[in-house]
Amino acid sequence: MSNKPIRILLADDHKVMRDGLRALLEGERDFLIVGEAETGESAVELAERLECDIVIMDLSMPGMSGMDAIRAIRKKRLPAHIVVLSMHTDADVVLQAVKAGCDGYVPKSSAHTNLLEAIRVVQRGERYLHPIAATSVINGLNKKEGKAFLLDNLSDREQKVIQLSALGYTGEEIGQKLIISPKTVETYRRRAMAKLGLEHRSELVRFALQAGLLEEETVL
Repeated sequence: MSNKPIRILLADDHKVMRDGLRALLEGERDFLIVGEAETGESAVELAERLECDIVIMDLSMPGMSGMDAIRAIRKKRLPAHIVVLSMHTDADVVLQAVKAGCDGYVPKSSAHTNLLEAIRVVQRGERYLHPIAATSVINGLNKKEGKAFLLDNLSDREQKVIQLSALGYTGEEIGQKLIISPKTVETYRRRAMAKLGLEHRSELVRFALQAGLLEEETVL
């Protein structure tokens, strides 16, 4: 594992918000705040110049919006992962942000409890949708479309683990099928349920059924 800190750019037009985020993130030894941006234009410029790993992006900024800044960063093919931190949680905004190219979405009201996790998840190359955002997406689409959209946020291994779990296999049996330990199975299951906004096993089974994961038992 690399000992290099995760280089983070804060993009928000409110200094009070940036100061609060800085205070929150600087408490983590593996995080390094490398810059702050007040506009979408400066966010794009700094993301390129500072070679940051993560951009924490507000959507409502003067001039170029955060949404357009995400598109511009992706157009430049910069390697930075983008986590949207926004007061907006309605389905169309969340979907627009994901389609624009963000890797994570966290409501501002949950920054103090979920932003650290979101940063670490997207830094691993995965996606993170806060349960509030995930629920909004599902409610804004028909059930199967919404579930299929959320499945795209899971790795192949996470999808396989929740499929096998929903089919009734134990952690030990899943581990034998996937050639991993039961503890690793539980880690994948816990990550997947967090990404899907699920808290109980019964919800996992219902999700798998609605997403079409149980239509065919395509297991190893």
